[in-house]
Amino acid sequence: MPDFMQRRRWARMLDQSAAQFSDVQVPEKGWIATMRLALGMSAEHVAVRKGVSRNAVYQAERSEKGGAVSLKQMENIAAAMGGRFVYAIIPTAPVEQLKYQQAVHRARILALEEPEFSTWSQDDQQDWIDDTTAQQLHDMPSSFWDDE
Repeated sequence: MPDFMQRRRWARMLDQSAAQFSDVQVPEKGWIATMRLALGMSAEHVAVRKGVSRNAVYQAERSEKGGAVSLKQMENIAAAMGGRFVYAIIPTAPVEQLKYQQAVHRARILALEEPEFSTWSQDDQQDWIDDTTAQQLHDMPSSFWDDE
């Protein structure tokens, strides 16, 4: 498992990427067709540059819209049109927030296993949840991402 500092660097990189690409939306026609049409290129032109048939280009456009195009195919077609294909997984919230939400979730699950938790005062329950959340974040036990 990577050390704390490495995880922080990765989290920072993901958070920066998320901020940079937050406005990016997949075009209605898909990336291949949109780039091709914006350039004024026919499918035949792309096909010649890629060394495939025109039908293969149309098939790639359909496959992209259906989510079945390969990453390699996207990379090759982008290059044939003078572009670069970028692939990324962008977090929906800052990484530390995602981890915190999971730590709270785990703490609430663990509270169900704590004897007589339900008889404690609201303040004591909240303190226990807060402390357990902090402990989960600090220790990151192997069960941290379990949903049970």
